[in-house]
Amino acid sequence: MTNTDHKNTGKQPPHKPALNFLLIGAGSMFTSMIVAGFLVGYALDEVFDTKPIFLLSCGLLGFIGGMQKIQRLLSKMDQLDPPKAKDASEKSE
Repeated sequence: MTNTDHKNTGKQPPHKPALNFLLIGAGSMFTSMIVAGFLVGYALDEVFDTKPIFLLSCGLLGFIGGMQKIQRLLSKMDQLDPPKAKDASEKSE
C-alpha cells in the first residue's frame, strides 16, 4: 500500500519507523536521566554523609534535565511528520 492509497481512502497513514524509534527513545531517555540523577545523588550522600539532600536534589535535576531532553527530541517530530491541515488547504486552492 503506498502513501497515495491512504489519501484516497481517507485513512491515516501509519507512523514512519523513524517516528516510532523517536518515541521509544524519548521514554528511555527520560527514565535514564531520572535514574542517573538519583544514583549520583545517592553516591554524593554516601561520600558527604548528608543522606537525603543530594539524593533529592540530583533526582530533581535529573527530572528537569529529562524534560528538557524530551522537549528537544519531540520538537523533531514536526520535521518528520508535516502537518496535514496544510496539505488539505493546498488541495482546496
